[in-house]
Amino acid sequence: MKRSKWKVLLALLAALSLVAAACGGDDGDGDTGGGGEEVEKVPVSVYFQGALTGPYNYLVIPSFQGAQLRFDELNEDPEFPAEITLKEGDTQGSPDNAPPVVEEVASDTETVAVVGPGFSGESAVSGDTYNDSAIPFISPSATGVALAEEGWDYWYRAIGNDAGQGGLGGQYLAKEIGATKLFVADDKSEYGQPLGDAVAEAAEAEGVEIVGRQGAAAGADDYSALISDVQASGADAFYFGGYDADFAKIVDQAVEAGFEGTMMSGDGSVSDTFIESAGDSAEGVHLSIPSDLGGDFAEQYNSEYGGEASTVPVYAAEGYDVASLIGEGIKSAIEGGAEDAETIREGIKEYLDGLVDAPFEGVAKSYAFDPETHELAAEDVAELFFFYEVKSGEMTEVGNAVDLGLSLEL
Repeated sequence: MKRSKWKVLLALLAALSLVAAACGGDDGDGDTGGGGEEVEKVPVSVYFQGALTGPYNYLVIPSFQGAQLRFDELNEDPEFPAEITLKEGDTQGSPDNAPPVVEEVASDTETVAVVGPGFSGESAVSGDTYNDSAIPFISPSATGVALAEEGWDYWYRAIGNDAGQGGLGGQYLAKEIGATKLFVADDKSEYGQPLGDAVAEAAEAEGVEIVGRQGAAAGADDYSALISDVQASGADAFYFGGYDADFAKIVDQAVEAGFEGTMMSGDGSVSDTFIESAGDSAEGVHLSIPSDLGGDFAEQYNSEYGGEASTVPVYAAEGYDVASLIGEGIKSAIEGGAEDAETIREGIKEYLDGLVDAPFEGVAKSYAFDPETHELAAEDVAELFFFYEVKSGEMTEVGNAVDLGLSLEL
């Protein structure tokens, strides 16, 4: 009898356990304390394309880190409906290295979007394939004006372009620096040459005399011929359209040669590489970039990455925001019934196109895209651009273009 009663008691306890489990499920099984219910996550791939290694990687690593940070946050959210794998598409920033990366991205059956490409040149040779494959690609850093003229339906730019950067840069040299004679050089790239042209045109419109305009081979070690031409021209200001490693050499060699004019470059020279390579010669150099390097996100970025954080967090906030935009698009697509990569891609595009009526508020800025060009929309384009001066080895903000009284119409 005792044995039978014990069996009955065990059966009763088992039944009560099942009831309790069922009731727990009704209250939200998998609840993490935030009141949300864990969902089954759809596996998707997002690629980051850009210079993750090589001489230009310091211009791209921060935006990659920003994107990774945001995707990690989304993956940890039990209510987010996808598991995002961020895959590396390292091109070292070279158009020549882009095709195999693009082929890998397009052939991955779980690809839903691309963060990038990082540079304008690699964007130009990648865009047709991404567009033909209906893969949304959003660059947090490529500023070349011609990209918006390609007619790509799946391309979006999350920053201001070089028409704005060049136009404001020319005004800045005239009004803020007080340049009277300007020498402009560039690295002959799809980024540097148009940027140099825009600066020269804008500065000349402000009454600055353009005393020299030439190209200089990228990757050279000796820029003495260029510097001799600059000094012979009588220039009191020098502008370089190109990238950090080359500009650092030019600045260092110009200072050593005795050039006393103001030197300036654009966002391609805003990096740890420039600060470290130019050393003391960088003191007093001016730079422009369509990004706020000292915004609130910088503290979060530095806290997250510590010693691995870039001293100059170029486009880190934009990388984070582009990841957020892709995440919002994925969520919208899946909640709308998308079940595979192809339909998720279309959902992401639909979300991005819809921002024109309801902008997304990111950590860097507000995001909405022009329906025709897919450029970043803004009430005043000048508000997207910031100017810096190197002081004591650090990028010190001079101001936002609007605050400095600069303006332009594009």
